[in-house]
Amino acid sequence: MLDPARGSFASRHEFAGFRRRFLITVLGAATAWTAVMVAASTMGWLSVGPLQTYNNIAFFCLTLGLLIMVWRWPGTTGPAAIAFCTGGLCLIGAALFLVPEDPLRMLLFFPGIGVIFLLLGARAAWAATAVAIVAFCTAVAGGYIATTATGVSTFIISLFFTGLFFHAFRIQSVRALETVAAQNKALDEAARRDPLTSLPNLRAFRNAVEAETTAPNGGAPLAIAFVDVDFFKAINDRYGHAEGDAVLIAVAGALRRALRAGDTVARIGGEEFAVLLPATDIATAMVVAERLRAAVQATAVTIAGEITSVTVSVGVAPSRPPHATADAVLRAADLAMYAAKAQGRNRVIPAPAAA
Repeated sequence: MLDPARGSFASRHEFAGFRRRFLITVLGAATAWTAVMVAASTMGWLSVGPLQTYNNIAFFCLTLGLLIMVWRWPGTTGPAAIAFCTGGLCLIGAALFLVPEDPLRMLLFFPGIGVIFLLLGARAAWAATAVAIVAFCTAVAGGYIATTATGVSTFIISLFFTGLFFHAFRIQSVRALETVAAQNKALDEAARRDPLTSLPNLRAFRNAVEAETTAPNGGAPLAIAFVDVDFFKAINDRYGHAEGDAVLIAVAGALRRALRAGDTVARIGGEEFAVLLPATDIATAMVVAERLRAAVQATAVTIAGEITSVTVSVGVAPSRPPHATADAVLRAADLAMYAAKAQGRNRVIPAPAAA
C-alpha cells in the first residue's frame, strides 16, 4: 500500500489538499441528504421511527458543524474526517435495526466504505468493512433484515470487492498526486534556476532576499554584492557566444566556491551576478566581496584554446531594518558596480550611502 505520509512534502501537500476538497464535497452532500431525510420524516412523508429521526438530526448537526469547521480551518481536516466517518458508520449501522421498512438500507455501506478508503486509508476502511459485515449479519440473525443465505453472501462478496476496487483506486490516486507533485516541483525548480550556470535566477534571488528580510531575525543587516564580468561584450564579439558561455560558467563556479555558508549567489542576467550576504554589515560585506573578486581573477579560464583569466567589477550595497525591497538594494549595488567600472574595473566599490 502506497502511503502518502511516507512520500515527499510536495506529494503529502497535494494529498492533503485533495482530501480536504473531497471531504468538503462529501460533507456538503451528506448535510443536504440528511436535511431532506429529516424534513421528510418530520412531515410524515417518510416512515421512520423517532429514534432514527433523532439519529438523522444528530448526524445533520454533525455534518453541518464539520463542514463549517473544515471550510474555515483547513488544519482540522484529519479529525473532521475521523468524526464524519465514525458518525456515518454508526448512522448506517443503526438504520439496519431501526428502519425495517427499508429493505435496501444496507446498501448505504457501499459508498460509506468508499469514503473511508479515500479519507482515512486502507486500514480504517477494511476495519469498517469488517464492522459492516458483522452489523449486517447480526441484523439478519435478529430478524431485522429479511433475506436469504444467498443474499447474505452476495452482500458480503459485493462489499469485499467494493473495498478492493476503492483500495486500488486510492493507490492510483496517490501515485497520480505524487506524479503531479514531482512535475510541479521540477517546473518550479526550472523556473528558479539559470540553465547555463545552474545558479538561482533573479526570481529566486528576490525570493531569497524577501525570505531573509521577513525571517524572525529580519532585524539583522544584510548586504548585496552586484558582480559584472569585465569586457564581456568584447569576449563575445571576438570569440563567439560559446566561449562567452564558458566564461560565465567559470565565473559562476568561482563565485560559488568563494561563498560563505548561508550566502546566495545568482545569475540575474547576461554577465551579471548578485550575491546575498545575510546578517552582514557593510565592512564585512566589503571583505567578502573582495574575496569574491579575487577568486574570479585567480580562476583559470580557457578562451579559444588559451588559458587566461577574467576579472569582475563589484558594487556592494547594505540594507538595514526596515529593509528596502530587493530591487532597491540591487539598484544601489548596480550603481556602485558602475562606479567600479568607471574607476578602472576589477575592483570593489561600496554604494555611495555606505561609503
